[in-house]
Amino acid sequence: MKEVPISRSVPSEESTRHFDPILQPELHEIYTARAARLHELAQGHELQAYLLLAATIAQAQATVSQQSHSGATAVDPVEIARQGTWETHVDALLAQLAPDASAAISPHLDALRAMSSQARLDAGLALAQNQFDAVSPALAPFLWAALSLEVALAARAVPLPIINDEESASCPVCGSAPVASLIHKGSRQGLRYLHCSLCECDWHMVRAKCTNCADAGDLDYLSFDTTEAIVRAESCGHCHSYLKVISQERDPNAEAVADDLATLVLDDAATEEGYGRTGLNPFALPDQAL
Repeated sequence: MKEVPISRSVPSEESTRHFDPILQPELHEIYTARAARLHELAQGHELQAYLLLAATIAQAQATVSQQSHSGATAVDPVEIARQGTWETHVDALLAQLAPDASAAISPHLDALRAMSSQARLDAGLALAQNQFDAVSPALAPFLWAALSLEVALAARAVPLPIINDEESASCPVCGSAPVASLIHKGSRQGLRYLHCSLCECDWHMVRAKCTNCADAGDLDYLSFDTTEAIVRAESCGHCHSYLKVISQERDPNAEAVADDLATLVLDDAATEEGYGRTGLNPFALPDQAL
């Protein structure tokens, strides 16, 4: 792979104004936008086949989300995984995915269909507990999609949590890791929200500080080719972590999961420079090989 120079820049300060601390975008809209963005980014990409698979899964989630509801009274991913209501989404997603599945994907769908209920529940519980190496990499994206949909529905069925002024490195709704930071457009122009990898909620965090340790004194912004890149890795010299920052100001169609997945080469560069990723992508879970 051709080496590309890494550029570094520091973003301007975020304007002080009223904002919603937590956002809960409508699920069908999230999944549909994600699928469209993945299709766009897949064109000519070295991971084209996988990006298109992710788009297909996202579109299936969009369809199933309109057919589902939650009676949850709390948002506890481990308990949701243990209770097993999410398992019905596995079958619903399979029904959406199977008719147009490629020869490469069909065996994985067959394996999902053949899994016992207990095996599915065990896998879902492992994912909820971040025990990713306990789940087959080939099946994890489908199982995560089903579990995530149930947790996202639960998050929208209960009142939002009351949060204090302390900003959190993990999702205040379900406790999961973010995918990336997203710099918003429109009425929230310039505001940064972290997007949850599991419940699809966003939570606000001021810019120009580490999303992991909150240090603002030793940040660096890594990107390819230009400091005006849509996707940059915000790296922290204090805790040696990084999380990507994705800007809708620079591309209104940018989407957290899609743009993060399409820039895994930036993860490689950040890792080579000694930083550890704090984000989590549903289609590139740790210990998974694409």
